[in-house]
Amino acid sequence: MFRVAQCWDDGVVSDIALTEMFRKYGARATFNLNPGFFRPQMRRYSWTHEGFDVYNLAQSELRSVYDGFQVASHTMTHADYRRMSADAFVGEAVDARKYLEDLFQRESRGFAWPCGRYTQELADRLLESGFLYGRTTKNRLQLLPVEHPLILHSSCHFLNENFMEIFERSREFGVFYFWGHSYEMHDEPSQLAALEKKIATISADPDVVWVDVVDLIREEGAGDGGQE
Repeated sequence: MFRVAQCWDDGVVSDIALTEMFRKYGARATFNLNPGFFRPQMRRYSWTHEGFDVYNLAQSELRSVYDGFQVASHTMTHADYRRMSADAFVGEAVDARKYLEDLFQRESRGFAWPCGRYTQELADRLLESGFLYGRTTKNRLQLLPVEHPLILHSSCHFLNENFMEIFERSREFGVFYFWGHSYEMHDEPSQLAALEKKIATISADPDVVWVDVVDLIREEGAGDGGQE
């Protein structure tokens, strides 16, 4: 069995195309959300990425867009721990989790570090606060077992030019985990087609089993603080 997981950050309008694609191929995914950016009924302009205007989804859209997928905390406002106290950062992470659990009426114990920035102290505190894992933006081939579940690295970014090579090399270790932001494709058909080709190839592989990110930690028993 070759486990494959993926996650996508920020809760943006471009995620709609992704969720439709993933449902088509039976691909599981986790979406890391910033609830502080969601307006009740209106989409919110957030920023411009390489000339592409990025909008957050409206709160009223969240349950339908992410139906059938996992959601995880990305803090309330994409918080930068360097600009606030540790208590404030942990509070943002926990508040986002509570918001998502209330909205979706199910457990949400995953976390993605904004911009991949983390510290050992904060990782310890988030583990104590009930999170099962925290994704960084660092890459490595062997992802499991983890030294600390709140410092979970990934295999690569979805736009990595060696994506499929890393996918193949990861077979040796039994896990391939990639991440990204849907807005990085700028809603361009060619970019979406390139991602769809990757998803289709992975889904057609007889050895692959799509899993949620949290399953990687739960199956390793690392959620209880397991060590290598």
